[in-house]
Amino acid sequence: MSSMTLEKKILSTNDWGLLALLHEGLMERFEDAGKAIEKEDYTMLNELINNSRDIISELLITFREKDELSTNLRSLYLFTNKLITEGEIKKDSSSFKKAIDIINPIYTGFKGLEGKEEANIVSGLTYGKEELLDHLTRSNKTFQG
Repeated sequence: MSSMTLEKKILSTNDWGLLALLHEGLMERFEDAGKAIEKEDYTMLNELINNSRDIISELLITFREKDELSTNLRSLYLFTNKLITEGEIKKDSSSFKKAIDIINPIYTGFKGLEGKEEANIVSGLTYGKEELLDHLTRSNKTFQG
């Protein structure tokens, strides 16, 4: 996904959509990590793993509360981190496929929730420019319990 497309998606979605985007990005990195193993490009694999861990860390922080949903999601994210660590150490692309299988239903759930709620209002998009500037979003939601 191009950075311009990603930026537009980020600016025009709601909180559920942002969570879906994080999960989508995570799955893309897992797919690319599997390909990096097949190509024996371990430098790229290392970069993808580090980026994946950054996303997982963000998700762990987002769902840091003690409610049942947050606890269950944290368990899945930690297990996913274990899988990708094993995949990295053993150079086993099947670990990344398993990680995708875990993250995909979570992605699907957040994507479904995105469609049930109004998107954030974004104004001031600069058409024809290299980047989107001067945007304003309306959202009072947090994920804290």
